[in-house]
Amino acid sequence: MSAAELPPTDQLSAEDQRVAGWRYDQFRLLGFGQEDCWLLVESGADLQLTRSLIGAGCPLHLALRIVV
Repeated sequence: MSAAELPPTDQLSAEDQRVAGWRYDQFRLLGFGQEDCWLLVESGADLQLTRSLIGAGCPLHLALRIVV
């Protein structure tokens, strides 16, 4: 993901922007759509918990509700 694809982040440092982009990519790899990924990133959702839920067979929509 390029910096151009990130939503406005004028309050974030370059490092925080890289972390947000990495987290976005990780949530995308789990199968979430773009909007849900940004919601997860912005909410500070626990990535490992999300991975565990999805790995245990939890539907994406339910995992989203649990972790946000």
